[in-house]
Amino acid sequence: MELLCHRCVALSRTSTDDCLGCDRQAIQAWQRPVAGSRWPHHSPAHNLGHTRNTLERNQGETMTLAVTRMGRLTACWGTALLCCLVATAQKDGVLARMAGEAPVMAANGVPATVNIPAGSFEMGADGETLDASITKGYGVMSSRPKHGDFDEKPAHRVRITRSFRMSVTQISPEEYAQFDPTYKAHASTPAYAAGVSWDQAMAYCRWLSRKTGKPWRLPTEAEWEYAARAGGTKIYGATDSPMPVDQPNAFGVKNMEVGRPEWTLDWYGPYQPEEIADPTGVASGMTKAIRGGGLDWRHTATKTSPDLDVPATASYFDRPANRASLPPTYKSDTGNVGFRVVQAAMPKVNTTPPRQYFFMSAVKQRSLAGGPARSQSVDTPDASTPIYRTHELFPDLGGKSMMGIGWRLGIAEGIGVNYHNSAIQVLPNGDLLAAFYNSPDHEDDPDQTIMTMRRRAGANEWDMPEPWPIFADAGLAGPVIWNDPAHQQQAGGKVWFFWGFARLIGAPPFAWATSDDNGATWSAAHFPAFPQPIGRYVSQPINSIVRGPDGAIYMPTDSTGRDSDGNGSISAVWRTDDEGKSWADTGGRTAGRHTTIVFAENGDLLGFGGKNSNIDGRMPLATSKDDGKTWVKSKLPFDPLLSGERPSVIRLKSGRLFFVADRNPNHQKHVHKDGAYVALSDDDGKTWAVKSLPENILTVGYTTATQGPDGMIHIVTTKNTVNYEIELNEAWVLDKSAGEENAEPEQVKDRKSYTERYPGGHVRATWSVGRAVDGRLLLDGAEKFFYPDGKLMWAVNFRASEKTGEERWLRENGTPIWVKTYAENGMWTWENFDASGRRIAISHWKGKHLLSSDVPDGPVDKLPGVDKMPTPEGM
Repeated sequence: MELLCHRCVALSRTSTDDCLGCDRQAIQAWQRPVAGSRWPHHSPAHNLGHTRNTLERNQGETMTLAVTRMGRLTACWGTALLCCLVATAQKDGVLARMAGEAPVMAANGVPATVNIPAGSFEMGADGETLDASITKGYGVMSSRPKHGDFDEKPAHRVRITRSFRMSVTQISPEEYAQFDPTYKAHASTPAYAAGVSWDQAMAYCRWLSRKTGKPWRLPTEAEWEYAARAGGTKIYGATDSPMPVDQPNAFGVKNMEVGRPEWTLDWYGPYQPEEIADPTGVASGMTKAIRGGGLDWRHTATKTSPDLDVPATASYFDRPANRASLPPTYKSDTGNVGFRVVQAAMPKVNTTPPRQYFFMSAVKQRSLAGGPARSQSVDTPDASTPIYRTHELFPDLGGKSMMGIGWRLGIAEGIGVNYHNSAIQVLPNGDLLAAFYNSPDHEDDPDQTIMTMRRRAGANEWDMPEPWPIFADAGLAGPVIWNDPAHQQQAGGKVWFFWGFARLIGAPPFAWATSDDNGATWSAAHFPAFPQPIGRYVSQPINSIVRGPDGAIYMPTDSTGRDSDGNGSISAVWRTDDEGKSWADTGGRTAGRHTTIVFAENGDLLGFGGKNSNIDGRMPLATSKDDGKTWVKSKLPFDPLLSGERPSVIRLKSGRLFFVADRNPNHQKHVHKDGAYVALSDDDGKTWAVKSLPENILTVGYTTATQGPDGMIHIVTTKNTVNYEIELNEAWVLDKSAGEENAEPEQVKDRKSYTERYPGGHVRATWSVGRAVDGRLLLDGAEKFFYPDGKLMWAVNFRASEKTGEERWLRENGTPIWVKTYAENGMWTWENFDASGRRIAISHWKGKHLLSSDVPDGPVDKLPGVDKMPTPEGM
């Protein structure tokens, strides 16, 4: 009989001690600070309106390490070791004390349980309109969707076929300390063992199983919601308001709706509409599902709202249907995630398919010209011909966030109106990968996600953005993508994807995942280990990652506090000498927030600007001759930057420095109308050749630049009505007369066809390319990708990089995920289908601009200014 492993939820042959996915030894519990060590908390000042995770530690403090298990997302049954430090982080205000007291521990130390009978219930949001008192926004939190979050849908019938026993309340600090005697409850969470990782919770279950001779585990998501609803059908089970603290529900369990988030057994992933018995979540994932409350419960006192809790104390997050998620390795000494246990055998495997991402699908592992997918194996366009063109990135929804219904159109779940903090990188196969953080309205909202998208080599169009990585309700920020030059000789290379956390309690300075197959698959989430004390930081990586002359990796993040000159707008720089196994704070702080870094030819580390700082009205330059320990300031010839602006600097293959930023001659905040410029330097920034970008680029905002091996420079913008990828070369920058955007060629010549195969010999992909007048290779003709079993995955036709006719993306069972139909006039239709192949939505577009849609159960049928839906004949 197949069972699930306690450790990694992998298949087990006969018992939880014989797992196919992990070794058989229990994970070592987290090592906490030794007695007498101090982890003081400091209230960081607001930095010009921004409030983010911060940390300050005194010298000599003992840092916490954890041993956790990681694995590839495409084969998540397997796992590998990771050393992880999750630091205590705090923003404005103090941590709000969670209500309630810990129950008295039983004499035998075993948690008290009640029997949960078998039964059935409707799992997820059932479409009932939530009262405004539940959905109202405050602080940084936008108003919540009035019909529940997208990941709570579709509501579906679930049968729990066997009774089980569940602990009456969360595991208490005293109960958990039997397993880990070093555990100490935080003053803000005295009632339950909070801040532990999923791995630690599962290790406690294994310990309790050995202690009692009975099987213990975490509840599945379905079991948790079933017990929380206790037979009730209202918003909070029996009522339309949360249960009081320590009051049992109809099943006898307590405190499932009082704001205490709890780990569950399952990987977090999408629901399926069909009725299901005893589900165990999706088959694989990056994060584990969390129920019971929000992930940020700090108390924020302001003059106008002295008792404001922001934001997870909102009753919206206490609903039994609400879902959050974090990686199984995540823990924090001041975190608020706890757990309760179930006394029952591990359930039989009954998983549903994980989400499919298009940006991870149909990915070539060879170059466009059929050669090895290595960064140096390219065909280059004519470098002497000025090239400048733009590509639209995000869909234009007419100013609407479309929270809760955009996913029905095929638009990324929860996609909002605030696209910010860009990342872009050329992958080893020549594709471009870009990412932004995205929020429904307010920056730092719990629903803030990272949206990732791909522009395939030889294609003109960016794919629609998709939410990845997904950490539900955790508020991700600051994506940075890096094609590691040290791995350029390796087929598939090594691509790092970094991100931060906008408001998550206990968040580290950054987290990351890696890919060695051009972003088709990614590792599990990694958190940094810091063997030595570190200083203040903000959990928001900045757009530049570089390798130093000694091979070490350097990455900046924002910081709080002040530098030696009293400047309060600064950045930190982090260093790893062992490919990410351990990290160190370099010690110094730069001369601006959002500093972008590059190494000079002489080995100096240069930090360009940032925002909210200046020297004599000019952008600051920070120079370090000791790898970031100390910095010397000077001024650049550029305008200083303020809120909503960030520069980017890179070293080009020609040896020049390339720089891009906004103009801000009047030193104004949030203006975004003065235009932007690019610049080249042959002498490491002493002198610059500067050129303005065309007038339609009002701002580049939080910009990022990168260069591909073909010499083309790619820039992404934010804060525009339509955000762009700008593609240009050095010849365009140096030619003062070049300004008009290059027209896309209507045809190509010298067309050739290519085939890529799986290792076993089956065809993976077929495509054709031709050469444009300027020397670029463009897709031209049919392109098809196949699953390993030979079934069609994706098919489309290109004409000189533009899609024509019909484009289809199919599931492995042959049902369509979506179908796009392109017309000659730039208009196209988009049909989306559920897992059964039933069409659930059709929308009509021109480029990235939504014209109209037909959305079942959705409040938006058309956008303002659109008089009628285009007909198929008009497409």
